[in-house]
Amino acid sequence: MSVDDLVRDQARLLNMQSVLQHAAIASITCTGPRSLGPDRKPLRLEIKQDVLPVLPVHKVVTEVDKTPPGIELIETSVFPNANIINASIVKRELAEECKRSVKLQLQEIKERQQSALNGQHALQRQAEQNQFYANSRVQRKENDKLLQQQAEQLAKSELEAQQREQQALLKRNNQKLLLLTIEAVSCCHSRFCGKYEKVAQLLLTLDTESVQACAAINQELRELAQQFDQLVGKLKCGTSEALELNSIFTAEQYCQKLDKLEVKLHQQLTEQEQQQLIKAKQQAEEKEKERLLLLEQQRQKKQEEQQQQEQKHQKELEALLKAAPKPEEAQQPAETSTPSAAAPAAAPPTAATATATSGISTSYVHPTRLAFYNEINALYQSKVDAVKPLQTDEAWKKYRTNCQRTINVPLNAITASSPQHLTTNFDKLYNFFAGQPVRTMDGSNITINDHPLARDYCILLMAKKFVSQTDTAISSNPQAAFPFASVINTFWKLLPDFGKIFLAYMYKESPYLVPYVIPQQPDQTPEQYLKTMGYRLSENNELEKPDMFLKRQTGIARLYAAVIMTPSRKIDGPAQCFGLDEAWRWLTHITFVKPLPDICATMIMEMLQTLGFELWRAYGTNFLKLLVYIQTVYIPQLAAYDEGGPKTRLEMLLSKFLRERQIPQAVGVLPPGFW
Repeated sequence: MSVDDLVRDQARLLNMQSVLQHAAIASITCTGPRSLGPDRKPLRLEIKQDVLPVLPVHKVVTEVDKTPPGIELIETSVFPNANIINASIVKRELAEECKRSVKLQLQEIKERQQSALNGQHALQRQAEQNQFYANSRVQRKENDKLLQQQAEQLAKSELEAQQREQQALLKRNNQKLLLLTIEAVSCCHSRFCGKYEKVAQLLLTLDTESVQACAAINQELRELAQQFDQLVGKLKCGTSEALELNSIFTAEQYCQKLDKLEVKLHQQLTEQEQQQLIKAKQQAEEKEKERLLLLEQQRQKKQEEQQQQEQKHQKELEALLKAAPKPEEAQQPAETSTPSAAAPAAAPPTAATATATSGISTSYVHPTRLAFYNEINALYQSKVDAVKPLQTDEAWKKYRTNCQRTINVPLNAITASSPQHLTTNFDKLYNFFAGQPVRTMDGSNITINDHPLARDYCILLMAKKFVSQTDTAISSNPQAAFPFASVINTFWKLLPDFGKIFLAYMYKESPYLVPYVIPQQPDQTPEQYLKTMGYRLSENNELEKPDMFLKRQTGIARLYAAVIMTPSRKIDGPAQCFGLDEAWRWLTHITFVKPLPDICATMIMEMLQTLGFELWRAYGTNFLKLLVYIQTVYIPQLAAYDEGGPKTRLEMLLSKFLRERQIPQAVGVLPPGFW
């Protein structure tokens, strides 16, 4: 609101005040109709016309009730006049209305003033805000400039720190690379030295002729060792990174060259050994021819002597007949000459029989092994015949069942899980054979002394049960053979007859372990002959399949080999009842008997895989020569009968052993002093 509006409003109020005052005076001076009550004298108000005061606006309300100056109230009557009352009421209402109007005007003025002040404040705030924004932009620019400078300094410092860190990292990497290079070259050097020592030892074991033949390889070996030593010296003194990086590849190349030299040396030695074997074989054949020729000459000479003697006796007989002696005199010379004539006649059949026996021995079984086989079978048959009364007596059927259960339960639980477990099951078996009572399932107690034939019966039963483990546990888990073998050897030491009975069962299941290739008899059918060679017939007289037969024979061979190499429990007695000499004897004899397809190669391969490590360690070069003989002489003979997978696997196994000059130890072998 402007100032002019305020002045106009004030003038309007002053005019309203003057009008109200004149109206009040008129109402006082005028008389109206009479109301209730007695008549009263009229009040007359004398007003000085020349005095009509004009009150200011802010005093209008407060001065309305007062009598204006120059006006005198003249009371003409005792009783109040109604006009006066009405005038006072109007006066009071007008005063209140004026108050309200003034208040409203004042309120409007205040609001206008406040709105003007608010507008001024808003303009001032807007100006201040604009100034603040301008100052902020300037300050922001200064701050951005300062931040940019700080960022550049920080980036520069971080770049320098990163460069230093990269240099330190590069230095550390170079050190690590150097250490890794040294470690890698050291590993190659260790491998090189180990291989070099083996090759050197091999060269030292050779004779003079072989060493001269391998002179070129020996010279290459020395040069290679010198080159490797020079490489190690350069690595210790050199600082070139390229030298450090190339050292690993160079060392690996030297190791590969050494491997090739070793293979070349082995091949050359193998060729020399083969040549020597061929030469020895030729010499042996020549000696054999000479021996056969000598024997033929001796035989012919002996036949000539026999013929001469027969002719001489014939002449004497004819001379006696011509002399015509007396009957009683002729009887005596006849009786004397008859034995002399009969003796030469009996000699040729004896020689023929010896020759036939010799032919069977060399083709099917060695005589010493045949004698051992017959001895084992004789003992086994005697035990079987002896226990027949106990085995056939129905009154002892329950006792036999309890004995079987007493043996089968701990025997089936034999494993190498822990020494305590193996000891516990062995003690259960041995305590029964020692005569201690055993509690049965029905609550009774039995001992092995309850029947005089019980000991032999239980020995036969336990030996058969051990052999039957080859079908169930050992054929599928080769490692299971070693704890069984340790228990078998311990019982063999404590009960010598048990070991022979065990061998009898083994030879019965597999005569190839003798080795004995039993010849087929003229009256035997093929099924009967295969049964004698270890095949089984089902209840329907169906022959066992070849793959099942080979799998079962493999389990038997594993147990046989494990018994040969596994030590027994620490008890009094011989260290080994059935030692490595049996394995050596078997390998040498199997190469001289008639080869059979599949089975011979399978048995030889299983024996070498299980016993090869022990045989190589015990016999050394002789065992190596035996392997070379099997590869060069026996395998070609076997090829005439066998072209299947077992022969091929045996050839690969022999080539691997001869190439690597080592045989790994069988898995699952019990350590010395295990229990």
